[in-house]
Amino acid sequence: MSYGPPPGGYGPPGGVTGGHPGMRPPPGEPPKTYTWMNVLGIFGCTILGVIGLVFSLQVNSKWQMGDYAGAQSASDTARILGIISLICFIVMVLFWIVYIGIFVLYFGFAFMAYSTY
Repeated sequence: MSYGPPPGGYGPPGGVTGGHPGMRPPPGEPPKTYTWMNVLGIFGCTILGVIGLVFSLQVNSKWQMGDYAGAQSASDTARILGIISLICFIVMVLFWIVYIGIFVLYFGFAFMAYSTY
């Protein structure tokens, strides 16, 4: 007994390009990548920013391969890590502004005290 190809062949995949056979792409655009938040987050919290950037770069490639649930999951993870690392970035910027402000005020008063003599 031999198992050959079915008579008439398998036929075209039904209009689906890429991805899983029989699975239609969801309507609309791919999910957001949140790349900008993770790039800024690298300066605030490097580890979370880099991990978030990796997830944000996976969104489009997973979407193009047809892994729509994986693309949405990567987008969600990139968003969460991007928000956390962006908050760290903002806290770091505020810290440096306050630090430089205190530094300028301290030496400003020191200079004023020195110049009165």
